Amino acid sequence: MMATKVKEGWKNFGLLKGIGIPAPTGKHVVGCVDLMHKLEGDSDGLLVRLFYPAHPTVREGDEYPYARLTPNRMYTKGLLEFFTFKFPGALSFLLYYLTDARQPAFYGAPLYGSSRADSESALPKNATMKCPVVVYSHGLSGMRTSGTTVCCDLASHGYAVASVEHRDRSCSISLKRVQKPGAAEGELVDEWVGYLRPDSEKDSFFDPQCLEDVPLRHEQVKTRSFDVKQVLKLLDILNDGGTVHNMLDEDGFDFGMFKGCLDLDKAAVMGHSFGGSATVMALSEEPRLKCGIAMDSWMVPFPDEFVAELSIKQPLLFINSYDWQWKENVQKILRVKESFNQHGSEKSLVTINESNHFNQVDVFFLLSRSTTRYVDIPVSRIDPLIACKVNLELIHAFYQRHLLKDPGYEQNVPILDGGDGCSEHVIYGTNIEIT
Repeated sequence: MMATKVKEGWKNFGLLKGIGIPAPTGKHVVGCVDLMHKLEGDSDGLLVRLFYPAHPTVREGDEYPYARLTPNRMYTKGLLEFFTFKFPGALSFLLYYLTDARQPAFYGAPLYGSSRADSESALPKNATMKCPVVVYSHGLSGMRTSGTTVCCDLASHGYAVASVEHRDRSCSISLKRVQKPGAAEGELVDEWVGYLRPDSEKDSFFDPQCLEDVPLRHEQVKTRSFDVKQVLKLLDILNDGGTVHNMLDEDGFDFGMFKGCLDLDKAAVMGHSFGGSATVMALSEEPRLKCGIAMDSWMVPFPDEFVAELSIKQPLLFINSYDWQWKENVQKILRVKESFNQHGSEKSLVTINESNHFNQVDVFFLLSRSTTRYVDIPVSRIDPLIACKVNLELIHAFYQRHLLKDPGYEQNVPILDGGDGCSEHVIYGTNIEIT
């Protein structure tokens, strides 16, 4: 079975002195690139960050820089505004330039198997690979880089991951490119769209258990599911060698290198929090998705009557945190899980012991313990590296079984199924008292 060894962060993150994003555990160098492409039925242009296994000769100090975790200081400003900081403009300027957080992925690096004119190829002639694909959906206030640890790790194991930046106004801020007034056709300028703060949050911070905003959140989760389906269409275009126009005006990257290298017959979806409910929704609407992983799903966007209408035939794994879930939310997860079982596919719920909502994303690798209290983020009771290791082991084992169809994962796998050799950090079920 796959062993996942999570190491300390590979990069110092400036004045905040987080330990850094853990180095990916797979054998491949990781590359990434941003792409905004307008598809039919999409007025704003679909915005994704693509993570993929890069050419093995790419190294630090090469022409390809480590990717910025925050692509533009406006994203820092948006996050500060979401957490209701005063003077977010000045703070965002300082934080953006002083922290300089980076991903363990080389921006614009060539795909594994592509040619490199500047170096001796370490690959056999005509070496290529077919990458299974994963669509990643971020949580509330997130963006396309919010799942860096998971996305980079999957890419290091040979997956192509498309992390979508949703346009449902659940991002703290999101980038659009619009026609410049009075300019020639096709001359675009940036337009920033902020978080849509509902009335329930006017005088207080976001409450995940608030039911006042269910109609808004339900419309947003439907938009998110549509985005996931649009990402699959975009990946189809790349795999077919079709033409894409990157509205971000970034020249020099050859998207043609993805032709024939994406295995759309092995497509999965996953997400965190709001992205977890988007995962559930997308699986119910898109049969091309072979399976999904919902990390600490926020089920409030699903009204009670809607849960019974969901029909999912694909395998689905819920990975909950210990400290964030509550009775009504877990009841919806269990209703979904139990209704899915009639289709004969695996629907599992596990909980990472002593973890909280932010252990499955990058927060504790970027911020020190003393910093998190200023943004209303609870301190992690479990070592963040241990939580990360367990989360990745669950993800890889589930995809090995249901996406890659690895025969070695057909029988009992302790990390997924419990039994002898299972992790002491995994609860098979929930820690929440339901009855």
